Amino acid sequence: MSLNQMPVKPWSGRSASEALRQVKTKGRRAKTPCVICELSIDYSLMYPHPQSCSVQHVKPRKLFPQLTWDPTNWAPAHLDCNKSAGPNIQTGLGVKDDW
Repeated sequence: MSLNQMPVKPWSGRSASEALRQVKTKGRRAKTPCVICELSIDYSLMYPHPQSCSVQHVKPRKLFPQLTWDPTNWAPAHLDCNKSAGPNIQTGLGVKDDW
């Protein structure tokens, strides 16, 4: 069985709440903008406000389930940005289309 086939605990409950708390604390301290739209986040807003902070998985859970609970794969994002992003991979390779 490969790592991608191993069962992963669902993203919910106390563990997900604690992950959000960690992301918000770190993001508030560093004034980190939304990793998707790059606009500032009001870290005082609470779910379900569309501009509240949510945990964005940099490498999507669908494609990298083994990274679901890895804090190095978490980044702050607006809730509405996160919901609309889908499972896009953000590799950070700097590839450009304008050769």
